[in-house]
Amino acid sequence: MDVNATKPATSAVKTEHHGKTGKHESASHSHSSEAKKDGTPVPEDKLDISEAAQDKKEAEGSEAKVGNGFADFDMDAFQGMIRSKLMESIYQAKDALMKAGVEFAKYNEDSILYDLSGLKDGENTKAAEVPEYWNAENTSQRIVDFAMSFKGLAPELSDEEYINKMRAAVELGYKLAKKDLGSLPGPSAKLFNDTYSLTMKKFDELMEQAQKGKAE
Repeated sequence: MDVNATKPATSAVKTEHHGKTGKHESASHSHSSEAKKDGTPVPEDKLDISEAAQDKKEAEGSEAKVGNGFADFDMDAFQGMIRSKLMESIYQAKDALMKAGVEFAKYNEDSILYDLSGLKDGENTKAAEVPEYWNAENTSQRIVDFAMSFKGLAPELSDEEYINKMRAAVELGYKLAKKDLGSLPGPSAKLFNDTYSLTMKKFDELMEQAQKGKAE
């Protein structure tokens, strides 16, 4: 995974701020009329901003400044979008599972992950089935790509410094998402946990590549 593989973006996604609470209301996500081969609608990806068209769209609604580089990056807006993207993924499964009477995972405010130990299958609980677009692998990749797309705003930071900053911001985004989601049925909690684990793994891989490149 190339640290600079994703085309640098010049703006954060526009969100509405509410005082100093850190809460955000992200813009509603529309769904494209285009459908996959199996008939599943293809949702518009607000996080995948590597395409020129998406760059232009986000730039038009930007609140980020670029005058002072990364110092003016809207980290609150970024964290709000991480939270929003995670919630979109989890909500795909939560309601149906609740109505079906599926057992819930333990909620612990002190941990990013849900506690699955009390479930019948524990850590072997199967993640909720969602459209491929929303699975843990694809959602985690979009989050990491989104985080790395702002590298061009931080020429003053080394690759390692930038990765550490964005990793910390993404972790906070997960915490915010979990707080908003509250208790989850076991399979939804497993999906959340898997998405987080894969996201952190991808950041680890980026860091390894950055350190290797520096050594060379």
